[in-house]
Amino acid sequence: MVDKVLKEQSRLIEEVISRGICVKCGACVGLCPYFHYFDGKVVVMDTCHAGDGRCLQVCPQANSPDTSPGEIVSEIGPLKKVIIARATDREIAQSAQYGGVVSALLSYGLDAGTIHSAVVTGNDEKTSPSGHIVRERSELLQCSGSRYSASGTLSTLNRAMKRGEEKLAVVGLPCQMEALSHLKKVKPDGEEMAGRIVLKIGLFCTWALDYRSLSAFLKKQGIQEKILKFDIPPPPSEIFQVRTDKGCIDFPLSLIRPMIQPGCELCRDMTSEQADISVGAVEGKEGWNMVVIRTDQGLLFFDEAVNNGALESEEVPQGNLEHLKEAAQNKRERGQRARNDRGVL
Repeated sequence: MVDKVLKEQSRLIEEVISRGICVKCGACVGLCPYFHYFDGKVVVMDTCHAGDGRCLQVCPQANSPDTSPGEIVSEIGPLKKVIIARATDREIAQSAQYGGVVSALLSYGLDAGTIHSAVVTGNDEKTSPSGHIVRERSELLQCSGSRYSASGTLSTLNRAMKRGEEKLAVVGLPCQMEALSHLKKVKPDGEEMAGRIVLKIGLFCTWALDYRSLSAFLKKQGIQEKILKFDIPPPPSEIFQVRTDKGCIDFPLSLIRPMIQPGCELCRDMTSEQADISVGAVEGKEGWNMVVIRTDQGLLFFDEAVNNGALESEEVPQGNLEHLKEAAQNKRERGQRARNDRGVL
């Protein structure tokens, strides 16, 4: 057994971390006590002698994605329906990145008792974005908004699992949703752990930035005050916006793209196909989110939030869904080409 574990941990180090394609999702951290997430980087602390190589089993860069259940499989993956929506709560809408759908869903679930806590990404002023456990509205609002850099969020989920927490919701990127799809296969208790996650909310993502590279860039630009918000407005803007309490600064995306994590080039999923509900921006309709509902569980949760007044929804504007499908298919093809070029399954 020890030989098997050593081999599997060595494979993860050799095939993912040493090759520079780790996306810092955090899935291995906490499952293996010898992986640690610190300030935007997964660090190997020591050789692991325990378990069944669970770190390798959940890694999205070492495993091909599963196929999630859904009534229709399209360019954006399994789905029940696609709509646009926004939060009805003014405070949530003002603090959110776009339409506030993610925050509204979690706030509704916490209030209703459908979920007991949620794993989200938040910012600490002196370190990288990281996973946070939220149990009430005020904590949730402090974590609203997008980070645009890797966060290791699933390491926080693993710690919550070890504490025995149940009825968890998880918000994450496509790679993190993919890691969760592998969790139920982990022996001996993966099925039980996966069963404690009652809602998976995935975010649309084209790529994530390396936190240390972004931090060094902002420091070089003289930005040292607290960042209030990052944003990339819809095409054809081609800018990366950094908002602080002193105002908003725009940078050409050409300066930002070199900071994209190399592992993101291998990703074939733009819309978090392994989630229960996937959420992104709506081009041309400010203050709204595109919402892809993928599972019966997600549909039930979303409809309850709408029926109880936490969200309002509308039909997708003409042309937006086709554009989303095109963008998702383009990313799938780019990711597959990159995998072929680098010899990654």
